[in-house]
Amino acid sequence: MHKPQRHKTPGDESGNHPPSGFRPPVALKNGTASSPTAASTILAKLLAPGVLTACLWTRSWLGMTEVVLLTLGVCLLLLFGPQIFSKAANRVTWARLAGYGERIWLNRLLIPVPRDLNHRLTILYFVFWLGALVAIWGAFAKLPILSASGLVVAYSAQAVCLGKLIRLYAIMRERHPLYRFWSVMPVNDNRPTRSDSSRSA
Repeated sequence: MHKPQRHKTPGDESGNHPPSGFRPPVALKNGTASSPTAASTILAKLLAPGVLTACLWTRSWLGMTEVVLLTLGVCLLLLFGPQIFSKAANRVTWARLAGYGERIWLNRLLIPVPRDLNHRLTILYFVFWLGALVAIWGAFAKLPILSASGLVVAYSAQAVCLGKLIRLYAIMRERHPLYRFWSVMPVNDNRPTRSDSSRSA
């Protein structure tokens, strides 16, 4: 009995890839690779060091209990605020593009990124969090010079990091199909045409 043969598409066999040179999209568990970081999350990370440092400095005017409650409230707002203000934040173009770049950088173990950009982003993220911790510690210890220098270091690193993330998205958008259509807006093609309206008449 003759068995029907399955037609092989490019890339079916090992070592065979599509003519374009791209590999098929790789998805992380739960589909996280297909969803870029929200622009509101990028904005929340940008605000976090300054807001938390300011909260701790209010200890000079407020009691310890009030400062703890204020800090907890700010942490909750930074945690859940991105979900509430996601639509408004998505209008900020640079934050949206940086969110694309951050998701690409987080996917780097499955889909490699340029090595030089990877090294620079790793260092910039480390410097940012180090500066943020120094600023928060300075506020906790009531050392204004420590807080100010920590914030300068954190925000300088963050500013450069955002530019590198946007550049990473611009590069990887042309190299892998998984990232190519993130910025494409869906278009409704179900609108009735003239021929449809004339037929219904």
